[in-house]
Amino acid sequence: MPRRGQRKPRPIVELDPEGMTAWMKRYLAWLRTKNYSERTVENRNSYLGFFITWCESRSLLRPQEVTKPILERYQRHLYHHRKSDGKPLSFRAQHSRLVPVRGYFKWLTRQNVLLSNPASELELPRLEHRLPKHVLTADEAERVLGQPDLRE
Repeated sequence: MPRRGQRKPRPIVELDPEGMTAWMKRYLAWLRTKNYSERTVENRNSYLGFFITWCESRSLLRPQEVTKPILERYQRHLYHHRKSDGKPLSFRAQHSRLVPVRGYFKWLTRQNVLLSNPASELELPRLEHRLPKHVLTADEAERVLGQPDLRE
C-alpha cells in the first residue's frame, strides 16, 4: 500500500505465464513462505509494480529482456522523476525503489529463470548520513551529568 502522497502503480494485466508480473507474484509468494513481514511484501509489490509498469511502457515483457543498461536507464528515470509537487525523489526513495528490483532479479537468477543477474552490479544511490532527531539541549545534558553522586 503506498504511503501518503505516493501513487499506486497502474494495475498490470497478466497474460503471459512467463512474464514479469507472473514471476513477481511467485517472488512475493516466496517472500511470504520465508516469513518476510506483510509490510515488506506490500512494499516490494508496490515498487516492483512501478518497475514493471515502466518496463511494459517500453515493451519489455519478460525478465529475460531486461539487461544491465536497461536497469541503469530505469535508475536514471528515477533520478529525473518528479513527484506531483514538482520535487525530485530523494536518494533514499530512489534507493528504496531499486532494492526490491535487485532482490527480484537475484531471486530470478536463483530460480534459473535467468542465466546471469543483470542487477548484480547495479550501483545504488549513496544514502546521506542523518544526525539523530532527538538530541539533548545543553540544559538537559547538564542535568544528566549533574545526577551521578561524584563522592562514590
